[in-house]
Amino acid sequence: MKICLATSGGEGMKDNVSMNFGRCPYFTIVEIDENKDLKSVRVVQNPGGSAGSGAGVQAAQTVADNECTVVIAGAFGPNSFQILKAANMDVRECQEMKVEDAVGQYLSGKLPASSGEGRGPGRGGQGRGKREGGGPW
Repeated sequence: MKICLATSGGEGMKDNVSMNFGRCPYFTIVEIDENKDLKSVRVVQNPGGSAGSGAGVQAAQTVADNECTVVIAGAFGPNSFQILKAANMDVRECQEMKVEDAVGQYLSGKLPASSGEGRGPGRGGQGRGKREGGGPW
């Protein structure tokens, strides 16, 4: 199985899980074998991390393109959540912690399923859009 974790940096298993899926700078992709042993780890850049709009959609497409079956982050916006669920991915949320700890908690069944409600402006996380009327937040 391939587990994709939204991460804050490029440090692999020692990195921290990002609290925002769509705009995280990196994804750490962890492959686990049938015995729940670590098979491989690789870090890929998230094209949504610097997107002006549509960050969650771009991020979700990257995860799907990497053939992941599980995705973990602090929160997911509604657009990315719908795409991930449509791709039959197991979408989980966790508090900020190391990637290795999040993988262990997932494998132990301790990470809750995401509702896709996100947090912050627009429910997608940090939000970078403009409010109605065109003014900045």
